[in-house]
Amino acid sequence: MPTAKRQSLGKMFPPPPLDTPTEPREKRPDRIGKRATLFQLPAAAKKQLAMLAIEHDTTQQALLSEALNDLFQKHGKPPIA
Repeated sequence: MPTAKRQSLGKMFPPPPLDTPTEPREKRPDRIGKRATLFQLPAAAKKQLAMLAIEHDTTQQALLSEALNDLFQKHGKPPIA
């Protein structure tokens, strides 16, 4: 692509101004006091978790909290998830 054409495309779609203030988002009530944790698992396990959540009419979050609490209890810790 010629340089002139590339430059004209940049003028058609300028980046948003950096000085535009953004409104702070309100925290979701169900996330107050909680922290996100990244968890890697095989694609098949992710799919199975999603299907299980649908089958039990619940969320993946609820299922993972249940599993984490079971793990805590197994190791003699209080279920706090």
